[in-house]
Amino acid sequence: MSNRDQDEAPAKFYKYRSMADPSVVRWVERIVLHNELYFAAAKTFNDPFDLRPVFSLTAPKAQQVKDFERLSKKFEPSLNREQRRTQAKDAVKSSLGRKNIKKTEELIQTEHARMITEDVGVYCVSAKRDDILMWSHYADYHKGICLEFDGEAKLMAHAQKVQYAQKRVPIMTYYDDKETSMTKALLTKSQQWAYEEEWRLINFKKGPGTVEFRPKNLTGIILGALASADTVAAVKQWVKERPHPLDIYQASLSNTDYSLDIKKRWGVASAKT
Repeated sequence: MSNRDQDEAPAKFYKYRSMADPSVVRWVERIVLHNELYFAAAKTFNDPFDLRPVFSLTAPKAQQVKDFERLSKKFEPSLNREQRRTQAKDAVKSSLGRKNIKKTEELIQTEHARMITEDVGVYCVSAKRDDILMWSHYADYHKGICLEFDGEAKLMAHAQKVQYAQKRVPIMTYYDDKETSMTKALLTKSQQWAYEEEWRLINFKKGPGTVEFRPKNLTGIILGALASADTVAAVKQWVKERPHPLDIYQASLSNTDYSLDIKKRWGVASAKT
């Protein structure tokens, strides 16, 4: 699956994090000091529609029968051609007929959602570092931090851009190719989330869990405009302990606009103020 246009891929990606919960702080520390990212299961996401696509089985009857025959040939090779066709016609009539097609679509949707929201690992990042709402929602009301990653390094080079739509776009089972289906399933969200400018790393093979990255992939940390002295001290300590240098930035509230000013606070070589 590829949903990335190199011309539009940002140079940096950002991950907003709270520093309020000690357990979350430990995870952030693992990122900074141990180069580990946690790919989460979608069932933990705050969007109840995420990775739960809808399906459409609408297609000409002849095409539906042909597809059932193809599956039967794969899973029941002992059947002869006539048996296979009869079985396919009966299956289409019972499950894809006018009375039952919606129920069948809903069953597929339910089973697909169960598997994909539990078995696929996802790491979400943003192309924006100064969004007021994301600082509020994901970084403890501007008291947390925002991690900065190199968008061109090996890890983030695999990030896929999320698409946004006004309505739920069904996967057309008989028409969509694999890439289109995967984009609809994994990379499509409501237009209401468009302000996040989200990109995703997706782990199919290992699913949810920890993934190591190269130290140079993490390039900076932004302190929230309302970050506490404890948060600043924790970040300074991490930078001091980390073998690889980081740029440290400070967000502040603009005096003229409803926006954030972000300036470098410490250079890459030192965590001293």
